[in-house]
Amino acid sequence: MIKFTRIANLSLMILLGLVLLLEATGRLPQRLVTLFGPWTELMALPIIHLIPWYALNDTAKPRFLRFARGFAAINLMLAIALCARVISNPDLLNRPPFMMSMLLMALLALLNFLGLNQKYKHLQLAVGPLPKQPARLTAWGAYMMAHWRGQLSLAQSFWVNGFGIGSLLAALMMIGLSRLLEVTDVSLRMLAAINIMGFVISGMLWLWAITGIVRSASKHAERGGSGWVAGLTMMLVFFNALAMLLSTLSSYLPQMKEYALIATGHDSMSTVVITSTPKGDVLNLRGTLGEGSMAGFAAALEKAPQVKTISLNSPGGRLREAQQMASLLKSRQLNTYVEGECSSACTYVFLAGKDRAATPNAHIGFHQPSFPGVSDTTLAIASSGMEKYYRSANLPDDFIQRVLQIKPEGMWYPNREELLKARVITRVSLGSEANSLFDLQSRDEVFANLNNSSIWRQYERHSPGKMNEVADLIWSMKQQGKDQLDIQDAVKTATRDIYLRALKSAPDDLLDEHAQLLSEQLEAARHISPQACGQLIKGRLSIHRTMPEELVKRDTALMEKMLASSPRSVSYYMGSKEFARSASKLQERLSPLQRQVTANLAAYDDQPMFQCDAILSMYRNILRMQDTDRHIILSALMQAK
Repeated sequence: MIKFTRIANLSLMILLGLVLLLEATGRLPQRLVTLFGPWTELMALPIIHLIPWYALNDTAKPRFLRFARGFAAINLMLAIALCARVISNPDLLNRPPFMMSMLLMALLALLNFLGLNQKYKHLQLAVGPLPKQPARLTAWGAYMMAHWRGQLSLAQSFWVNGFGIGSLLAALMMIGLSRLLEVTDVSLRMLAAINIMGFVISGMLWLWAITGIVRSASKHAERGGSGWVAGLTMMLVFFNALAMLLSTLSSYLPQMKEYALIATGHDSMSTVVITSTPKGDVLNLRGTLGEGSMAGFAAALEKAPQVKTISLNSPGGRLREAQQMASLLKSRQLNTYVEGECSSACTYVFLAGKDRAATPNAHIGFHQPSFPGVSDTTLAIASSGMEKYYRSANLPDDFIQRVLQIKPEGMWYPNREELLKARVITRVSLGSEANSLFDLQSRDEVFANLNNSSIWRQYERHSPGKMNEVADLIWSMKQQGKDQLDIQDAVKTATRDIYLRALKSAPDDLLDEHAQLLSEQLEAARHISPQACGQLIKGRLSIHRTMPEELVKRDTALMEKMLASSPRSVSYYMGSKEFARSASKLQERLSPLQRQVTANLAAYDDQPMFQCDAILSMYRNILRMQDTDRHIILSALMQAK
């Protein structure tokens, strides 16, 4: 059994050493970590298998054998505890690869303990009870023990070991570790585990340094030193310990807690939700980029190789996850798209897109990185990493410096012109490119989404059952894989009768408000692009994704007022004498080209700027006319719809 156990440990050391090498170089398939669970990387620590493998060798010393047996007993208890956790969690029981990894870990821990115990007993029978031998220290070990016992001079204990090793070396070690992890491609979970180890080692160094200083100071007078120097040292140690306690409570503990949650697969930030359109050409990413988001993203891309665009709607998340997702996205030369929000870490993913589009109402936000309890030094390191990443994305220096001035608790949302100038976005989208309706996963979700809108509730009051009808329509078309624009057109057709009735029966004051609002919307659309204005005239522009928020709110409020208003008493038509008389006055206000365009809009479909100028001029001039003429023309225009 001893020989078999040694071979098993050696095999796993080689295999898991390879896993660590692939992890460090960023070549470990994320799906393996996803399949085998959060303990996969912890199992890969070679020391777990190195100590039993060496102790089972014939040349192992008795004292090391005793230590290895205790080490194996601790590993066995840990394995039993993990197996108990698996058994108590139904979700983990449904993951066969994870179960296999846990059973393998428990079996090897049991073999190690039994093998070492057997060899220990054989050695006892051969040579009798093993005497406890005093430890033989190396020169460095002897120095460490001499300091710990207070045997070194106070000056050496304080300046060399306290200030030099306990403070300066520990700080440099943590800074160096941060720099090293910044340039390596280890997973977020492994990064968290390494940081925890760094905190523990730094804490042990500090405790070793401070204990030796206190013990040396207590013996300083006996060695002929000054009593007031010893007292002053004790006072400095007290204040240092107090500062360390405060730092631990305010900084180290919050960081350790967050790292522990990440390392064990219980990140406080949720994993991003990923859905695909029926055609599979767009992946919609919604929510925070918590630990595991990269693994899910990689798996989704493998299932949908035809993906061309990544649609983002995220407030941010873990920078490490975002960096790795961005690297994968860039290697696939995919496009990115935003019509909701993409802030903080989400911008890393967005900037990796080959074509980067956003709607006029999209919110792309920037600020400094943040983490619970982070110190100013660590924040500066993280900020330098962010600066380096944004430079690699070819953002201009002035834009990057503006980002680095925004505190973690704040957020800067550049406007459309700033985003275009800084090359954050390559073009402005008019919406409906990502089929975001496909985020709704059931017919009930579609209905709930409609019911959340006050205007749809007004539609329902005018036409009971309309919401159910539209929800069925949207869900049916979604199941058929229809494009979002097709669904929007179908919904407009389904509600057209209610909408037109409201427009045709609206009283004069609401028609005035409608004309004023439409002229402002045309102006806003023209400011976006001539194409946006042309689509608004045709009724195909998504107002909610392109218009300023104030105009969107006014549009919704106006429609609600129209639906709730009493029908007008008198309506006018284009064939009436009243309209002909008022329309002739309007024609006098328009230029020849504008009269020509308004008379035949379809002829200018390939020249949306002419359409936009003509319709905008028409409504502005209508609003300047006398009340009677204005109301006759607006009423006739509504009746003609």
